[in-house]
Amino acid sequence: MQTDFKNLPCAVLGFGRAGRAAAEWLLTRGARVTAYTETPITPTYAAEFSARGVQFRVGPFPDVFEGVVLVRSPGLRPDYPAIRAALARGAQLTSETELTLAHAPCRVIGVTGSDGKTTTTALIAAILSAAGSTVWQGGNNGYPLLPHVGEMRADDIAVLELSSFQLMTCTRAPEVAVLTNLTPNHLNWHTDVDEYAAAKCRIFHGARRLVTNADCAATAAIAARAALPVTCFSHGGAPLGDTRVFPRGNALVLADATGERAIDCLDEFRLPGRHNLENLMAAVGAVHDLVPPEAIARAAREFRGVPHRLQYVDTVNGVKYYNSSIDTSPTRTAAALAGLGGAPLVIAGGQGKGISLTPLADALATHAKAVFLYGETAGEIERLLAGRVSAVCHHRFADAFSAAADAAEAGDTVLLSPGCTAFDQFRDFEHRGEYFCALVAARASQFKRKEPTP
Repeated sequence: MQTDFKNLPCAVLGFGRAGRAAAEWLLTRGARVTAYTETPITPTYAAEFSARGVQFRVGPFPDVFEGVVLVRSPGLRPDYPAIRAALARGAQLTSETELTLAHAPCRVIGVTGSDGKTTTTALIAAILSAAGSTVWQGGNNGYPLLPHVGEMRADDIAVLELSSFQLMTCTRAPEVAVLTNLTPNHLNWHTDVDEYAAAKCRIFHGARRLVTNADCAATAAIAARAALPVTCFSHGGAPLGDTRVFPRGNALVLADATGERAIDCLDEFRLPGRHNLENLMAAVGAVHDLVPPEAIARAAREFRGVPHRLQYVDTVNGVKYYNSSIDTSPTRTAAALAGLGGAPLVIAGGQGKGISLTPLADALATHAKAVFLYGETAGEIERLLAGRVSAVCHHRFADAFSAAADAAEAGDTVLLSPGCTAFDQFRDFEHRGEYFCALVAARASQFKRKEPTP
């Protein structure tokens, strides 16, 4: 990989958060930066980076990108024709993620998986912070770390959430690689499930240790054939891996060739659901050799979750509202429904991802009291739910919310768990979740009395 960037022509492909982070870092290294973007640039960013010498190419991408080094943004496939043409001319392809892994001077823990990445990443950071470490947390959660590698010290720890898009071209790995689970996802972007799985598995090619899920068939198979030390977590203590993490009563048990030790940390862990227990076990598996047991217990006790992930919003007129806008796949919605319990009124739908919606319909039919659908996938989900549970289609998200809120009675729960992406009506899942919370707040303003937080 290129190490000297002074006066080197570099092309940043895409100018979102990752692209801006890459441009920022390249400028500090003296590179000559050209940024290619098909979408208009915010005037503030355009002025700031132009003043520092960045040349912009705004509009349809050319037949070939110019530059000795190409820095790919995650949403751009590496086989894009203009990239292939540049590589054929001798250019090098890298990414903000790979540059971070290459230049961070400290230990790096990476987290990927189909579900649970963000919560697991946040739990790892919380445990390390409770132990007194200086922690840098970022990656796919929207906070690129590349501009900060110069501030990191050797004894710091960076915790990176990594998507399949980011990992697809990575030739470097974190020291500890966490693979939470593996189910079909993002097949509207990946060519097939094999490409998706291969991208995820790049996280541990070159890692010192793999942490993964013994209860997931796909990751259990990966663990069984992995050529590196493996820590496995499971609900039942499956005998897989060099080290195992599993629950017993109010404790998490760490078991290896030397025996077992229990960490009492579950009695005050507030995040509901089997999937959140898996997230905690994954986090403990990643850091158990770096922190004392009391740091794990303290972090588990104090952790309050991450916004948009089964997030309690408010109780209005006796109805509880939960925001789980991050649920952009059927498996995430199934986990949210199982974790929440009861029979909520569910707002679902949005834009599809090229994967089957039958598992989403099955989860809704099993757990929901009623379903309020919106967006591009509404009609398909409604057909799959026909005769199984009450389901009504709405075009606009706000209409689906209003219908769910009006139908709810005191004691009910309204859950936003879409099972699909947000891109048909929102910028991203965060925008969708924030809009849901705003609608809850507006509804609360109609009532004088709020119920206490559960």
